[in-house]
Amino acid sequence: MALHQHPHSLDMPLQTGVVVLAAGHGERLGLGPKALIRVGDRPLLLHVLDSMATNASVNTVVVTAPDDMVADFQELADSINPAVLIRVTPGGATRQDSGHAGVAALPPEVDCVAVTDVARPFTPPGTIDRLLEDLRTAARDARPGLGPCGIVPALPLVDSVHLRGEGPLLKKPFDRSLLRAAQTPQLFHRRCLAAAYEAAAKDGAACTDDAGMISRFGGAVATSPGDAANFKITYEYDLALAEAFHAHAAKALVERGAGT
Repeated sequence: MALHQHPHSLDMPLQTGVVVLAAGHGERLGLGPKALIRVGDRPLLLHVLDSMATNASVNTVVVTAPDDMVADFQELADSINPAVLIRVTPGGATRQDSGHAGVAALPPEVDCVAVTDVARPFTPPGTIDRLLEDLRTAARDARPGLGPCGIVPALPLVDSVHLRGEGPLLKKPFDRSLLRAAQTPQLFHRRCLAAAYEAAAKDGAACTDDAGMISRFGGAVATSPGDAANFKITYEYDLALAEAFHAHAAKALVERGAGT
């Protein structure tokens, strides 16, 4: 099946599932499994699950976990009394392997899949609902049979970008207006995403995100405006920024409550 051929109309009600990639051990941060790192005294996993629950289109969430922590992650997920079904499944050795396992663990009736990172705790409420509407719009604007396989939130780059030369030298500047920084969650037709995972496994391709994997195997990916607040926690200074951001948001919420 070609990646750009979709068996379902986007104008009909769709079952949407989420895969939360949380099987990594956070080697670059060096503080153990990233899903359990606390921001504002709550594990990152719970922040992400809270944000996923704000989407009316989502009815199932699959969390990928390290093999030896599946039960621990399931207990943590169940502790928030979720409004949607949350199941935890073992991840894989790579991000790509974990995504493949997560999609396979979703119920068969799921039509669209949003894949997100546990390292992005501040995904704005309703992001997946908005992406689904933007995907519908992109599909209507496309030529018949050539609609996009999915859509990703993306931001323009603000730093100057240069191609690397030999050793410490820069080769030449690159036009940053041609580049975009892709965020998660990334939303795809399930059949397109599953087909791309199968093709990547067969080909031995290693891609840094699902949008890149879809593009590699011939699928089109649309973009939607990203949000600077939806940053990824990778290094220790990102964690400090997350703590500051969370404290600021909590203070603003209290002040708004006091004002009303």
